[in-house]
Amino acid sequence: MRIEWTRPDLLPCIRASVHTHKDGRFLYEEQNPVYNNRSSLFVDQLINGNVSLKVSRVTPSDTGKYRCYLPSIHQEAVIELSVGHDGFVPPDSFMEHKPVEAVVGSDVILPCVSTFNISVDDHILEWNKDDEEIYTVQDGRGSTQVDDYKYRTSVSVEELKKNNVSLKLSGVKETDKGDYCCCIKLDRDNIKCTKVTLEVNKEKKQPEDKQQRNAGADPLFTDSIEALVGIVAVCLLAALVGFVLWKYRRCDRRRPDRTNVDGNLGTNVKRAQLLNLDV
Repeated sequence: MRIEWTRPDLLPCIRASVHTHKDGRFLYEEQNPVYNNRSSLFVDQLINGNVSLKVSRVTPSDTGKYRCYLPSIHQEAVIELSVGHDGFVPPDSFMEHKPVEAVVGSDVILPCVSTFNISVDDHILEWNKDDEEIYTVQDGRGSTQVDDYKYRTSVSVEELKKNNVSLKLSGVKETDKGDYCCCIKLDRDNIKCTKVTLEVNKEKKQPEDKQQRNAGADPLFTDSIEALVGIVAVCLLAALVGFVLWKYRRCDRRRPDRTNVDGNLGTNVKRAQLLNLDV
C-alpha cells in the first residue's frame, strides 16, 4: 500500500512530498529536504488504518495545508497546520513583484528582496526551477550544478548584504520561461521561499500605448491614406518618365542632319572637279 503526505500549497518549483510510504518502506528520495529526519508514520498502527503523520521540531515555515492520499482506494484528506511565528521572520517575508518579461538573447534580473535581515555566513540561498537547484550561495560563494545554467547565473554578494538576493540570468533562452523559486534557508528546518515568473518572448513587444493607438485607428482612414500614397507614387513615376522622354527629344533635335551635310559635301566636290576641268 502506498501512502502519500504532500504540501499542495507549496510553490510549483519546490518538491511537495513530505512523507511517502510504500509497501513498508519510506521513500526518502521523494521527500522535500526540509522534512528530512522530521517526518514519520505510526508504522505499527497502519494495519488498523491509522495513517497519521508526525512532524517533529515544528517551525513557522511548516504552516500550511497537508494532503494525505491513498492511491489504492482513491481517498484523500486535507489538514491545515498553523504554527505561531517567533517574531524573527515576518509572515510576508519578501517584497511583492510582478512577472518578469525578457527577450531571447537578452539579460534579465529575477527580483527577490527579503524583508528580514540575511546573514551571508549563516544563511543559505537557493534558486530553484522545476525542482532543480540552479544556483546556490553558501558561505558567500555562488555555484550551480545544472549545466544549462552554468556561466549564465549570478547573485551579487554585495547586494546580499542589503537583503537583495535577485538572480541575474544572462543569454535568455525560450526554455528559461516558467516559475522560479527564491529560497532562503534560515536553519536546517526553517526555509522561506517566494515565486518569480519569467515570461520569454522571441521579439521585443511594442509599448502598450503604441499598441492601443494602432488598435484604435479607423480602418477607413488607414485605407484612404494608403490609397493616397499609391496615387502620389504613380504620379511621381509618370512625371519622371515624361521628363526623361522630353530630355531625349530635346537632345535629338540639337544633332546635325547627317544627310544634308553629306549632300552639301558631295555638291562642293563636284563643283571643284568641274573647275579643274575648265582650267
